[in-house]
Amino acid sequence: MIRKILYIIITGLCLTLNSCINDFLDRKPLDVISDKDVWGNESAILAYLANMYDNVQVEPHAWLTASEGFLSHYTDESLRAYTWGIPYNPTFPDSYLANWEYGKVRVINEFIEKIATTSVSQSVKDRYLAEAYFIRAFNYFVMAKRYGGVPLVKEAQKYEGVSIDDLKVSRSTEEETWNFIAEDLDKAIAGLPEDLSGSEQYRASKYAAYALKSRAMLYAASIARYGNVQLNGLVGIPADRASDYFNRSLAASEAIINSGKYSLYDKNPNDRAANFQNLFVDRTMHEEAIFSKAYSADKGHSFDYYTAPESFKVSYGDGIGPTLEFVEAFEYTDGRPGTLTTDDANGNPIYYDLPEDIFEGKDPRFFASVMYPNCPWQGGNVVIRRGIIGSDGVKVPAAAYSDRFPEDPSYTLAGKDGMPIQGDATRTGFLLKKYLDPVNLRLAGNRSTTNFLVFRYAETLLNYAEAAIELNRPNDALPKLNAVRSRAGIQFKASVTLDDVRKERKVELAFENLRYWDLVRWRIATQVMNNTVFGALLPWLDYKTGKYVFEKAPNTLNSAKTFLERNYYQPIPNVDQNDALIQNPGF
Repeated sequence: MIRKILYIIITGLCLTLNSCINDFLDRKPLDVISDKDVWGNESAILAYLANMYDNVQVEPHAWLTASEGFLSHYTDESLRAYTWGIPYNPTFPDSYLANWEYGKVRVINEFIEKIATTSVSQSVKDRYLAEAYFIRAFNYFVMAKRYGGVPLVKEAQKYEGVSIDDLKVSRSTEEETWNFIAEDLDKAIAGLPEDLSGSEQYRASKYAAYALKSRAMLYAASIARYGNVQLNGLVGIPADRASDYFNRSLAASEAIINSGKYSLYDKNPNDRAANFQNLFVDRTMHEEAIFSKAYSADKGHSFDYYTAPESFKVSYGDGIGPTLEFVEAFEYTDGRPGTLTTDDANGNPIYYDLPEDIFEGKDPRFFASVMYPNCPWQGGNVVIRRGIIGSDGVKVPAAAYSDRFPEDPSYTLAGKDGMPIQGDATRTGFLLKKYLDPVNLRLAGNRSTTNFLVFRYAETLLNYAEAAIELNRPNDALPKLNAVRSRAGIQFKASVTLDDVRKERKVELAFENLRYWDLVRWRIATQVMNNTVFGALLPWLDYKTGKYVFEKAPNTLNSAKTFLERNYYQPIPNVDQNDALIQNPGF
């Protein structure tokens, strides 16, 4: 009976709508865009290209790994404030580090194939092709530094309905993978413009491609020099290839330097700390910016939201606490090692009138990168203390922000920005300043607009210096290193070693999501993080004198970090679904 009723209704509707059927069939689906619609319209092509740019994993400052974690938490740079979420023993970085970019590669490959069919001028086609090669190289760079050798898919694959096995591509060697990245970048360099302006300024220029080549070839060279070849070359590069890659990196850096188009940011030479801080919050494509990821009010990020000091935050905050070891990596301006002095020659604690006095004479980049006890911030101060020393000389630590000093309850034991044991607070006595907006108070999630400098000129100089040192050319490396130090406002080096360059990278490029990959490519992560408990600087207010003393101690959670040998490479995803792939060692 139900079927009969449905039949009558459907028949009636068909008779009623018969006159409309032809019109309906002639209409285009609203959720499908044809090849002709895309490749016949330059605006659509640009939108397609913009999507390719947007999807590149440049690992920006606001990139969260898991449970509000940052890549610096996997290094010696910092500790997270939160006791929940990712562990403090990152023996294997979480799945957010797994970037298997073949969906993106397919989109790029299709773009490369289809752009030839468009009606745009040949010069425009050449420009678009060069950008596609740059973006494809970047995606393969993302994979190569994680996995070593990966499948090199150079065309958009098509399933012909015969066997899915026909689409499976085996891994190339790691050397072949890095060489493919270099080949794509050479194509990009040949076709990209030298100068960009206006609405094009965030697209890739010739020098953005050189900058990626400088970084990528440096990584490949380090892997050849310090890594081991395994799985018949699927991971590792023969050691005799190191010099060639170092030379390629140096040549790419030299092309940027010799262009004369870039220089170190120096808009405030009378205040080196302010100058360095403004380098990262200046949203213009200034003289140091080679390639940037831009943000805007309608497409913001949450870096300030997750990292603001406790009393300046909206909700989360406190997300990155620089370690004591990182802080002490900053030298003094006269070139002395950056060790902080907490005790006098007899081992007695030094009483500082103000908590910031212990940092006097530090590299100005420290003051631009790190929030320290009593650091000025957004019209106030970042107040951090571990507790109060009573009149009897006994230290009374803060368990919670609300704890009061028993001897004088008008005092809270902790400062308003740390550092009690309970709750989310700095675990090291420091918080991050680099990238944070110094003007706009209490930015909510997805409301930050600070751009991310993917490639900047200082890295180019340090890449050049490192490659030159590795090629036994210290006299070429020294002026590049000293240029960076001069801008920072610290003493020149009279000579330079590889260790000097590595230390300079650590402080100059801190929290730019490069430290993790430096530790990996140099193959020293297993030494730096060998069940290592990174330290804290504990400020104590002395109640009787009103002065501060400091104590160097393990971080307040006493949490260690470890990096296993196998973690120099990430596990290949989904190998159980593709028998053409071979898993990386240890997985």
